[in-house]
Amino acid sequence: MHHTKDKGDLAAAKVIADLVEKEYSVFVPVVTEHAPFDLIAYKDGQCYRIQAKYSCDGTLKNKSNWADKNGCHEKKYKSDDFDFYGLYLPDINKVVYPSIKFGGCGYQDNAT
Repeated sequence: MHHTKDKGDLAAAKVIADLVEKEYSVFVPVVTEHAPFDLIAYKDGQCYRIQAKYSCDGTLKNKSNWADKNGCHEKKYKSDDFDFYGLYLPDINKVVYPSIKFGGCGYQDNAT
């Protein structure tokens, strides 16, 4: 069982590996943790802002959650915060890239 922060780290690692395999250059912000995206993927002159997410049940929540000394917080994403989710689905070990406009929807594996 992974803790929430560990799940986020695993999702980011899986998304980065998947993008590198797809021949994207990947850039990760090192100065701030407050950007509304986790990384930038670059290929063929195009940049894409990616927000990595982990989903063990196939759902995709259009918000960010965190805790600090002031308690638990939640912030809904705005449509211009990033371009795509990098959604890691551990049950099938796949990463999918729905648009930010896809937020809040569920995933269903039709292969079974």
